[in-house]
Amino acid sequence: MRRMTARPANTHQARLLRLLRDGGPNSRAQLGDRIDLSRSKLAVEVDRLLETGLVVADGLAASRGGRRSHNIRLAPQLRFLGVDIGATSVDVAVTNAELEVLGHLNHPMDVREGPVAVFDQVLIMAAKLRASGLAEGFDGAGIGVPGPVRFPEGVPVAPPIMPGWDGFPVREALSQELGCPVMVDNDVNLMAMGEQHAGVARTAGDFLCVKIGTGIGCGIVVGGEVYRGTTGSAGDIGHIQVEPDGRPCACGNRGCLEAHFSGAALARDAEDAARDGRSAELAARLEAAGNPESPAPPTWPPPRRRETRPR
Repeated sequence: MRRMTARPANTHQARLLRLLRDGGPNSRAQLGDRIDLSRSKLAVEVDRLLETGLVVADGLAASRGGRRSHNIRLAPQLRFLGVDIGATSVDVAVTNAELEVLGHLNHPMDVREGPVAVFDQVLIMAAKLRASGLAEGFDGAGIGVPGPVRFPEGVPVAPPIMPGWDGFPVREALSQELGCPVMVDNDVNLMAMGEQHAGVARTAGDFLCVKIGTGIGCGIVVGGEVYRGTTGSAGDIGHIQVEPDGRPCACGNRGCLEAHFSGAALARDAEDAARDGRSAELAARLEAAGNPESPAPPTWPPPRRRETRPR
């Protein structure tokens, strides 16, 4: 039986783990250059992490004068599960501790089917990834959902396009099923964290990350930290009214930003422009699509497609 994963005992250990995740193997001396700890305190914390199995020694470091020390790296056997729940599909991936994607599955799924049906599918996909040999189990999981989340509890809060999800204990339920710690957040907040970790925002402390898809959301980062607001709704910009008595929105109101500028809305406007002769380029694209007279409108959910295979 797979043993329960150890967790960092204090903020110093958590910081050391983040440094190793983001920067790869480092010597004790290199870690000491990047963290405000005395040499003796650093040695104690690194030794404690080695005892937990979260990190391992990884060969000799380059000499800086005197006796050479070992490099330290995150344990290569650690495995993490990433789950992206979208409005029309579910993506599940397994990574190592340095966040290299080892395998990925996608499955069309309407989020309006509710949390029980969606998470049944997530668990099926996670089991397939385990069965492929990529992981014996998971040491942690991150779940992104397309709506506001009360982050400390990992619970969706009145998500506009997710009927049946309000108050559902996502973190608690998935943690019990997967047997590991689970973090739950709004999907665009997680996108912002991804850009901060390995994307265009690596050197930015304050930025906005805007996602336009089936819905519209915004991840807000201030001083290097995600700003969620009291109820987790700070970035839920898709349902701000931008036009009184405007187009009807899936949330039940009218004139929302999402109703006018989501992916489906933009596709509809482009089709109208092509048909009305306001854009020769769009008309040519519509004709090239093979159905110039009456193309099928965007559907939700889309037609089912095969799952991608793990690498």
